[in-house]
Amino acid sequence: MNFKISVLMASALAFSSSMSFAEEATYGEIDLTGLARNSWGYNAPGSDSAMVCNVNGPDGYLTIRNGPGSDYASNRKLNRLAILDIDTSDRDGHWVWVNTAYRTHTKNGRRLAKDKDLHVTGWAHDSYLCDFLD
Repeated sequence: MNFKISVLMASALAFSSSMSFAEEATYGEIDLTGLARNSWGYNAPGSDSAMVCNVNGPDGYLTIRNGPGSDYASNRKLNRLAILDIDTSDRDGHWVWVNTAYRTHTKNGRRLAKDKDLHVTGWAHDSYLCDFLD
């Protein structure tokens, strides 16, 4: 019986890692309202903001990379609730260009006394970017 449950859990994890789920959650003062890519079609392509989400796995962060793929080198790792200024017109599959990033809240949703600039450019996978309300 335990073996059967383990196989089912492993299958579910493998299946879930290949799909993108929208994180809809509240962290302190921040509400994540689903994957940002789902709303990009409603606006003209260009500058937009998205918040880091869906980082509940073993890493716990989003990696900003030198190119549009996981085989490219890492520029920076960002925790949940970092805000990315992105260019939705500069995309390669599920990868989107990041102009810069900053933080207004901790990864637990508490407001910072002063916004923190995170100085980064590169590529982010859109499965880790959510729309948000603060």
